[in-house]
Amino acid sequence: MRALILNYGVGNLFSISSALRRAGFDVEVNENLIGNYDLVVFPGVGTFKAVINYLRSKLEVINELRNSSTYFLGICIGMHVMFEYGFEGGINEGLKWLNGYVDRIRAADVKLPHIGWDKVYVLSNNELTEVLDDEYVYFMHSYIAYTDEPVAVFSYYGIKFPVTIIKDNLIAVQFHPERSGRVGIKFLTRLYRWLRR
Repeated sequence: MRALILNYGVGNLFSISSALRRAGFDVEVNENLIGNYDLVVFPGVGTFKAVINYLRSKLEVINELRNSSTYFLGICIGMHVMFEYGFEGGINEGLKWLNGYVDRIRAADVKLPHIGWDKVYVLSNNELTEVLDDEYVYFMHSYIAYTDEPVAVFSYYGIKFPVTIIKDNLIAVQFHPERSGRVGIKFLTRLYRWLRR
């Protein structure tokens, strides 16, 4: 199974590439989308505006891949840009693959950014999400999705927020599997098996 980590030009991608390799993927890190991939990863680094501007420059190829049998994994900011628009750094249109928008966590009694481990809860139990139920995963974010899409996994930080959305060939996750220890590796390993089915 071939996975491409799309290099936006910001952040250290070593952790996610190492985690995907441990899960069984043949991993490539590249700024281009030339080749056949089973999975394209939008990593959880950067800002909404910077990432979406980069993706727009590759939009034709990205949409071709999305309309093929390629799956997409969006992590944190990589999840956010899949929505219609986001408010980080102004109002920016997203890819519009998922309904809704991304804005700050609207809870007065919490510290932002939300950094650390929190428990997650599965609403839609399947082969991919069952490894997350009642487990602790790692978060690092100030923004969340406000959406009417079916949420597979959720958590709380002042308010309830989506942690995982699975739709067609999209897997969108708010947490960082590459920083979530054994649970993160279990999730990525399960993703590897799920894509091979």
